[in-house]
Amino acid sequence: MKISFRKICAWGAVLLFTAVSVTALINGSPQNIFVDDTKFSKEIHHAAARHGVPPELVRALIFQESRFDPKARGRKGEIGLMQLLPSGAVADWARINKVAEPGEDELLDPIMNLEIGCWYLGRALRRWQGYDAAVELALAQYNAGEGRAKRWKPEDKKGKVLPRITIGSTRRYVERICRRYRSYIQ
Repeated sequence: MKISFRKICAWGAVLLFTAVSVTALINGSPQNIFVDDTKFSKEIHHAAARHGVPPELVRALIFQESRFDPKARGRKGEIGLMQLLPSGAVADWARINKVAEPGEDELLDPIMNLEIGCWYLGRALRRWQGYDAAVELALAQYNAGEGRAKRWKPEDKKGKVLPRITIGSTRRYVERICRRYRSYIQ
């Protein structure tokens, strides 16, 4: 049986399209399959370890925030890998560490961005330790602020958080990061 080059190319294209489609369904978006989520692994491990944060959680958060683009900028002024807000996490970090606030160029440096982002996330995780949904509360705080996270905390420390989050975009944000985090730790 003779198979033409044209048929092989056609079947190859069909297989590639199928693989991309299935991956897109699993990952939620076709562009997600082209993200190298192993970038900055060493830097993530170091910063995460310094601040007591699981590196897999940091990776999942970075995937959601910037797709591992260290030059990423958000619509509300967020900067870098972990999409730090100068008037939020950065200002808190500088005030508590009694240092000058880093400028935009410094926040685009992956090491500086990871240092502040992991510090901020670690602080949120420690704030909610004791809750079964500590990760969800910390991510809600990272995205929407501590005041909102306090309003969303369950009365019972074993209670659920996601149904209590009243901002749909924050609920989806937390769900996506938690889903990816679980896939990284399995």
